[in-house]
Amino acid sequence: MLRMEEFYQTTLLDDIMILTYRDRQSEEKFIAKRKKVYLPKTKWALTKDTNPYCKNRPRPPPRGNKTSGPVPPKQSHKTLPQLTRIVVHCMMKQALSNKQHLLSGIMALQCITSERPVIVYSKSNVARWKLRKGMPIGCKVHISGASMYTFLDKLVEIVLPRIKEWSGISINTGDQNGNIAIGFPPEVLSLFPDIESNFDMFPMMTGFQVIFHTTAFTDFEGRILLSGFQIPFDPGRKIKKKKKKK
Repeated sequence: MLRMEEFYQTTLLDDIMILTYRDRQSEEKFIAKRKKVYLPKTKWALTKDTNPYCKNRPRPPPRGNKTSGPVPPKQSHKTLPQLTRIVVHCMMKQALSNKQHLLSGIMALQCITSERPVIVYSKSNVARWKLRKGMPIGCKVHISGASMYTFLDKLVEIVLPRIKEWSGISINTGDQNGNIAIGFPPEVLSLFPDIESNFDMFPMMTGFQVIFHTTAFTDFEGRILLSGFQIPFDPGRKIKKKKKKK
C-alpha cells in the first residue's frame, strides 16, 4: 500500500467522519433540497389557469440549466468521501498554428503522471481564434489507483511547497458536487522532479489544470478531503461570482 493511501485508510477516515457529521434533522433538510425539482417559470406556467390557449394542451419542455444535484444516501461509514481519480489536462495555444507544439505538452503530462495522455479536439468553430471544429488544441490524462496516489504525493510534498507567492486554493471553489479543480501556470510544471532532471528535453512549458474527482456530495466535504491530504486553502481568497443581468 502506498503512503498516501495508507494515510487515508488509517488516519484521515476517522477525522473526515467527525468533521462531515450531520444530525438527523439537517440531513433530512439536505436530502429534501437535493430532491427538489427546479422548473423554469415560463409564461405557460404562470398563465395556465387563466389563459384559454394553455388549457388541454401538452406542457412545453423545461428550459434553463439549473438542475438539482445527486441525492446522497443516509450517512454511514460507507458514504465517506474518497478520491476516485485525478484528471490533468493542458491547452496549447501554439498548437493552432503548428501541431508539433502539442508534442511538448503530451511528453510533459506523460512524464509527471506515468500515463499516456489523450489528445483533445475542439468541438466548435471560433473565427476570432482561427479555430475550426476537429483541430487538436490540448491533451489530458486520467489517473487512478497507484498512479493517482503517486502523483498526489509528488504534488503535495515537492511541487506545492516550492511555489512562490501562492497562499492556496480559493475557499469557495468546487462544482457543487465535491469535485475540486486547481490551475497552475507554466512555471509550476518545471518544479516536478521528473521534468527538472530532464529540463532540456522539453522545448516549451505550458500551464495545466488538475481536477480532483471525489465521491463527496458537497464542496465542503471535497475541500475537507483535500485539506487532509495537505492541500492548502486560503480563507481570504474567494472567487467572485458573476452577477446575472436582469
